[in-house]
Amino acid sequence: MDALILIDLQTWITRMPLSPRHGAEVVERCATLAADSRAAGVPVWHVRYLDGTGPGADPAAPRNRIVPGLEVRPDEPVITKYGLGAFDGTPLADRLRAAGVTRVGLAGIALSHGVGVTAREAAALGFRVTVLEDATTSLSMEGHRQALQVLNGLVTVTSAASWGVSEVEHISGH
Repeated sequence: MDALILIDLQTWITRMPLSPRHGAEVVERCATLAADSRAAGVPVWHVRYLDGTGPGADPAAPRNRIVPGLEVRPDEPVITKYGLGAFDGTPLADRLRAAGVTRVGLAGIALSHGVGVTAREAAALGFRVTVLEDATTSLSMEGHRQALQVLNGLVTVTSAASWGVSEVEHISGH
């Protein structure tokens, strides 16, 4: 089974200076991915980062909410992480395996940080990983390029449109 995992799409993160895409563009692409995945029966998971101290530690704080347009549905898990990777110190791997997930599509902010680290962790844990590059961004263009180089050969990197097409075909058996 496949799952879409949307990473760090919180208000304060999406408003940071980002490249090669602005946060709003990534949010829009992730919203489309989520809608397409839901329509195809692919579960959507959300990961958010809390820094563990001060106002950054309160999951209910406005800054830590998933951005408008990507509202979490009641049946969609939200995993809270306190570091870069979504698997380190979280129940994500166990919960994905319990749900029968073997392949994950990753999107969000930032490829040079949380998305890239999560991709490497997922691959090391035996998940098949697809990074949906055009639904990601980084803190800089150079960081984005470097992250892509690191992921080359470790995981599949493709477009959001390719993920949607492959999922619909996979679900319908074509």
